[in-house]
Amino acid sequence: MVDSSASVYESAALALDASHGPLLYADFKAPRDVTEQDVQALLDMSDQFLSGSRPFLPLIHLRKGTGIISSQPRRMFADWIESRAAELGRDDVCAVIVVPEAIFRAVLRVVYRFRAAPMRTITVSDIDGAADAALSELARMAQPATPACKSFLATISESRTVSRAARG
Repeated sequence: MVDSSASVYESAALALDASHGPLLYADFKAPRDVTEQDVQALLDMSDQFLSGSRPFLPLIHLRKGTGIISSQPRRMFADWIESRAAELGRDDVCAVIVVPEAIFRAVLRVVYRFRAAPMRTITVSDIDGAADAALSELARMAQPATPACKSFLATISESRTVSRAARG
């Protein structure tokens, strides 16, 4: 079991940061390697927002070329989402998901057409779009982003720009 009071978690496959609530940043560095413990850490942190009826904005960052999460962790997500559909359906809950590959975004659109997510969901192609969407959603929720939250979003956007420049 993961310490549910922690605001930061990191493994080789997943980094979580809930220190800028209502934002919960989930960086899936190696989705294929995500363990059940990693997923449980994400779900525990998410429950901290939902159990207190606090606004909640998970920003899920999937990285290009890193694959998808294996079936058991995906099943954990699906079961958790199903069991919390009412809480996730609140107006102050929205997920922003970075899906860099167009084919995976297309698959998500088809899935959502047949089975809508219980929460508002915004899918974008890169972290810059995700940062912009997160700021817009915070404003929509009447939850102005703190300077620390804005700085954090700028930092994750800059890290993408730096890594892209390093590749040439």
